[in-house]
Amino acid sequence: MTEYHTLKELHELSLEQKKEMWEIIQQADMDAGERTAEQSYAKMLEMYRAMKDADARYDGNLRSASKRAGGDGEKLHQYNEAQKNICGPFVGKVMEKAIKMGESNACMRRIVAAPTAGSCGVLPAILLSYAEDYPATEEQMVHALYVAAGIGKVIAENAFIAGAAGGCQAEIGSAGAMAAGALAYLQGGDAECIIHAAALSLKNMLGLACDPVAGLVEVPCIKRNSYGAVNALTSAQMALAGIRSAIAPDDVIDSMRRIGNQMPSCLKETGEGGLAVSESGEKYMN
Repeated sequence: MTEYHTLKELHELSLEQKKEMWEIIQQADMDAGERTAEQSYAKMLEMYRAMKDADARYDGNLRSASKRAGGDGEKLHQYNEAQKNICGPFVGKVMEKAIKMGESNACMRRIVAAPTAGSCGVLPAILLSYAEDYPATEEQMVHALYVAAGIGKVIAENAFIAGAAGGCQAEIGSAGAMAAGALAYLQGGDAECIIHAAALSLKNMLGLACDPVAGLVEVPCIKRNSYGAVNALTSAQMALAGIRSAIAPDDVIDSMRRIGNQMPSCLKETGEGGLAVSESGEKYMN
C-alpha cells in the first residue's frame, strides 16, 4: 500500500520506486478509495474537464447577488485583446482566467473547489492557460492535476486548507502551492523541483488574513486568485531554474499551521477584521 504524509515522503517514494510523482499519488488514491487506475483517472479527468467547462462558460454580464462581483474577468480579457498587457500574453491569460473562475463561483456557477471554492481560480488558471499555449496532451494535464492533488492532500493533513481554520494563507496559499507544483511537473521538473516550487509559492502567502467584506467570498477573495496564480507561476519558474527553498517544504507547511493557529478569529473568515472592518469595507454592510 502506498502512503505518504509529507512532501519529503512523496519525494522519497518517487526516488525509491523510480516513478513520477503523479504515479505515486494515483496509486495512493487507488489504495485509499479502493478503486482501479481507470476509475481514479476517470474521476480526475472529470474534474479537469469541469474546469475547462467553467472557463468556457464564463459570462461577463453576470453579477453576484450582492452586485459586487462580476465583469472584471471580461475587463481583463478586453485589455489583453487590446495588446496592452505589460506582463506578457501567458501571464495575462493566467490573471484573466483566475478572475473569471472566482467570479463564476460568486455568481453560483459550477466550478471545481481546488482546494476550496474561494480559491477555485488559481489552479485552473495555470492548467488551462498552459494547455492553450503549450503542447500538452489532456493526459499530461490530468497527471499535473494528480500532482496538485497530492500537494493539497499533504497540506490538508498537516495544516489546513480552509480560511475559517487558518486564514487566507490556507486557501489561496494552498492553491498556489498546488498550482506551482503542477506547473513545475508540466515543464519537466522532477519530484525535488516540484516540492520546492510548492514551498516557494506557499512561503509568499504565509500570514495572509481571511477578511471577506460583508462575510461574502467576493472582496478581496476573487482578486487574490489572480495574485495567487501569478505567484505560483513565479515560484515554478524559480524552482525550474534550480532555485530551492532555504526552508524545507514540509517546514513551510508546519509554519503555515502555526501561523494559522496564532491568528485571531477576526482574521479567519468571520468578516470581523482586516479589510472587512475598514471604512470602505463597512460601507458594504449596509
